[in-house]
Amino acid sequence: MIVHEPWHIPILEFDLDIDNTELLKFALDQEASVPSVSKSNGGGYQTPFLDLQEPALLDLIQSIEHQFVEHAEALIFPPPYTITTMWCNINYYKDFNWPHRHPLSTFSGVYYVQAPENCGRIQLEHPSLDILHHYPRSNGVDATHDAAFNCAALERRLYIFPSWLKHCVEPNMNKNEKRISFSFNLSGDIS
Repeated sequence: MIVHEPWHIPILEFDLDIDNTELLKFALDQEASVPSVSKSNGGGYQTPFLDLQEPALLDLIQSIEHQFVEHAEALIFPPPYTITTMWCNINYYKDFNWPHRHPLSTFSGVYYVQAPENCGRIQLEHPSLDILHHYPRSNGVDATHDAAFNCAALERRLYIFPSWLKHCVEPNMNKNEKRISFSFNLSGDIS
């Protein structure tokens, strides 16, 4: 017998060893000087796409691209990949992000600069959510058929996932501290 498992979905998780001080300052400066856009955010602040040549972002961009290339064997499409767009999210108490996808890119991700306790997780939705009632639930043992894969928001944590994978971010339930993250899209030559 042969068992085929063609629908594996890579979700990469890394902890980056970079100094968040400059990123935090940059995010707060953006919030103070640039009006928020409204895309997937339910409250909170979101920058427009950022200038990828901004000196405050260069260490983050290089670290993400390096980690992605180093671990690309887990992916369907080989490198090279580059970050094509990046933006900052600042979520206060009860702010969240609606379920959404990132069109016109191959992989997307999020990096947490500030993630206080109880600030909400990113949830990656099972692509077959509409038919999951046909399968037994895992009760946390094997997430293969669970409706969502939850990823903790932790400082210096980076997640990368396919851009077509629907995802949302839970409300920040920390009344005193904001959740600050940088989201991005990666694209490469898949010809």
